[in-house]
Amino acid sequence: MTKPLIPDHVLWNVQQVAERGMQTQITIRRRSVAEMGSSVGVDDYGDDVVAYTATAESSTFSVLGWFHSTPTPMQMEDAGSLVTVNTYRLYLPVGTDVKEGDEVQAGDSGLIYIVSDTTDESTWKALLACTLRKRD
Repeated sequence: MTKPLIPDHVLWNVQQVAERGMQTQITIRRRSVAEMGSSVGVDDYGDDVVAYTATAESSTFSVLGWFHSTPTPMQMEDAGSLVTVNTYRLYLPVGTDVKEGDEVQAGDSGLIYIVSDTTDESTWKALLACTLRKRD
């Protein structure tokens, strides 16, 4: 059996420090794909319509989190110019029920983001980090 990097009580203290920075109200909605073949569930192109609603698995809920946006320079291949795009990250308490594809709203901004991935599978969990993209 291997020894942990740090004892459990120390990791708990690290998690408490991380949670102190989480001061923005985050609303999370579970993604559910509408039934195939129904007039509501398929768009004009035959694709499934994705709905963000409360489901039996998990209802819409709110939690305090830390929303962070970082400007990232990217080179456009077509024009050869350098543009800046934002990389969106969301930090949540360890154990928060958030999955890839869920919809999140940070505070009262009205902007909606989709969870691209999470660090839920990490071994050392000081906080749960999510990568977001803006909802189109």
